[in-house]
Amino acid sequence: MIFGFGKKKKDVVEEQQEEIEMISFLGAMNGKSANLKENPGLVKMGLNPAREIISDAIARRAMTVRLDPKGDRTQVSLMVDGIPFPGPKLPKQQGLAVTQVLKLLAGLNIQVRDKPQKGGIKAELSKIPYELTIDVAPVPGGERLSVYADNLKTRPEKPDDLIIPESLREKFREYSKIKSGLLLACGSPRSGVTTAAVGLLRSLDAYIFNIYTVHKDGTRDLPYVTAFEWEEGDDLEKTVLRCQRVEADVIFCPPIDSDAVAKVLFEASERTMLVSEFYAKDAAQGLLQLIKWVGDPQVVASQLKGLFTQKLIRKLCDKCKQAYAPNPKLLEKIGLPPKSVKALYRQRVPPQELAKGEVWEPCPKCNDLGYYDRTGMFEFLEMTEGMQSVVTGDATVEAIRAQMKKDKMLTLQQDGLRLVADGTTSLEELQQAFKGPAPAPRKSV
Repeated sequence: MIFGFGKKKKDVVEEQQEEIEMISFLGAMNGKSANLKENPGLVKMGLNPAREIISDAIARRAMTVRLDPKGDRTQVSLMVDGIPFPGPKLPKQQGLAVTQVLKLLAGLNIQVRDKPQKGGIKAELSKIPYELTIDVAPVPGGERLSVYADNLKTRPEKPDDLIIPESLREKFREYSKIKSGLLLACGSPRSGVTTAAVGLLRSLDAYIFNIYTVHKDGTRDLPYVTAFEWEEGDDLEKTVLRCQRVEADVIFCPPIDSDAVAKVLFEASERTMLVSEFYAKDAAQGLLQLIKWVGDPQVVASQLKGLFTQKLIRKLCDKCKQAYAPNPKLLEKIGLPPKSVKALYRQRVPPQELAKGEVWEPCPKCNDLGYYDRTGMFEFLEMTEGMQSVVTGDATVEAIRAQMKKDKMLTLQQDGLRLVADGTTSLEELQQAFKGPAPAPRKSV
């Protein structure tokens, strides 16, 4: 193994002596063939290290791996549950070979090094299918490569997987009965925006409504949703129009990434309910972005039905989390009822001193990180009469959030407090989630 974070040297040596299963690369997601025989030197230097790095990272629950050129070395770093950890440093030439071979396997052009490229690799490890999204960007000294590993077996698809509250699902279903307008999911990149959009879509009753998808992402499991084929030469506007002619009640559309796409979907939503997604920090920021894209606040106010936002937060390890009695004044300050919340939870920390002969045993599940896996906090902005007035008037982030509070809409902060109260996460983690940047890189994982 390449990584030995948080382990004694003896343990690492013994582990390295064990034969470990390596990930298998099954082909580019874009269908292009990787001719490895034409690049024997590249394959010899980079293929096995690439397999080792990704296999070991997945074994340590790292869903993101990044390779950064740093002078005469390439720094490998991991993201475990959204927290960065440093990995090994590779010689510059080996790091370059790993980057190039992964580009090759993803169907990207290995000759292009001065422009961003994005692709994907189908893979399998321990009989579990993965999709490896490959992002490459030029940086001083070479290229930065990011690998996002998506476990297709455990990827949340259903509302129950996402733990979307039933009250929100009911709101989604009620809006879909209107059969016009837009229900959108938004969030930051790598926060599960597409998963949230799929969860929103699957909250709708596919037995009652005719639901179609014109989304070209064919990797998602959408039972009882009919895939609508694009015709050669047709753009999004023509495809959606053709789909509407077959009496679709709901259409799942590609992500909104420009004013052109936004205008097409808002116009089409006058005749059919549309579901889509886009990037935004939260619902308030997303609403302002839509107004900017569409260019007409009145259209946004009349056609948008709701914005569904998901933000990921770490879960306390259920094997080692510690309960404590919270200060009633603190509970009142943060908005939790002191009478109903008798205990909160936090991560286990070792005592400052151990009794003679006592040994501190690290948690076998989380390796003393205190957290294991992530879950979602949710927010739903509804286009109430009050919100319509804000949108058509002086729409600011502050005004939108104030109206959400006035209309008692579910916000990320409120849902986060729910997760604190039920022991899913800690108050410290919730505070960190809204501070902005992730904590500094850790020394062990």
